[in-house]
Amino acid sequence: MSTLKADTIVASDGTSPVTLTKQSAAKAWANFDGDAGTVAARNSLNVSGFTDNGTGDYTVSFSNSMSAADYSASYCHDNRSSFISGAQVDELAAGSFKARAGINGSAVDADESCVSVLGDLA
Repeated sequence: MSTLKADTIVASDGTSPVTLTKQSAAKAWANFDGDAGTVAARNSLNVSGFTDNGTGDYTVSFSNSMSAADYSASYCHDNRSSFISGAQVDELAAGSFKARAGINGSAVDADESCVSVLGDLA
């Protein structure tokens, strides 16, 4: 049995991300702490960073952009209570999107936050 080990795989042009064919794998995801002084990923794939836009309002930026702004993004957060929580994704762009957290209609900084993205890379 052979083993392939690599830190980075790029297309034959040497700079583009590899195209996944006939696969529906997530193109980006992150588990992050949105309640910290500085929003930080605990673990991620294809996420270059976060911008804290205010209480419960985060911009998630990609390391490698999506091909267009018509991908599917999802966001969830753990509110650790019986209150009604809301998680919203909007302002999709090829290089980023916004994720917003709330409880009972009010914005909250979410300690346990997760995002995932499906679609085509640029």
